[in-house]
Amino acid sequence: MKAKNITETEGTLPRDVLPTIDLYMDQVIQLFEQHYGKMKRDEDETILTKTMINNYAKGKLFHPVKNKKYTNEHLMLLSLIYEMKGLLSINDIKETLRPLNESDETFSLEDFYEAYQVQKVKNLEAFEVQAETLLNKETNDVQRALAIASAVHMSHLYQRLAQKLIDET
Repeated sequence: MKAKNITETEGTLPRDVLPTIDLYMDQVIQLFEQHYGKMKRDEDETILTKTMINNYAKGKLFHPVKNKKYTNEHLMLLSLIYEMKGLLSINDIKETLRPLNESDETFSLEDFYEAYQVQKVKNLEAFEVQAETLLNKETNDVQRALAIASAVHMSHLYQRLAQKLIDET
């Protein structure tokens, strides 16, 4: 398996996937399922549910919904939440998104989201170099276990870095 195979389906909803009209909750779930569904490890995995969205709304992780319709801003924030929830607590996600939700009209979530997309490309390029080193070796079971342990360790280091950045706010 090449590193590119790991990263080709990763990522927030690209701007060109975001619809030009507001969506109802069922449409949001369907959009997320279409985009993130190929990243599932198994068919039973859940991408996004009504309960999750309602809990994010109650937790004030994004702006209130009007007329039961979700805007592109909601979709961008839901996409960020989806990516963060694997490593961060809901409280940490809320704290991370707080400046995005409390900003004034001079702030553009679309500009932030675009900058994040650009940064993700850089992150993926760096990751692919590291992953190719681990994936391209002839490995036995012990070497594979070492590669897995190393990848998990790197994940924990990045998680702790994110937590430190959150705690310093």
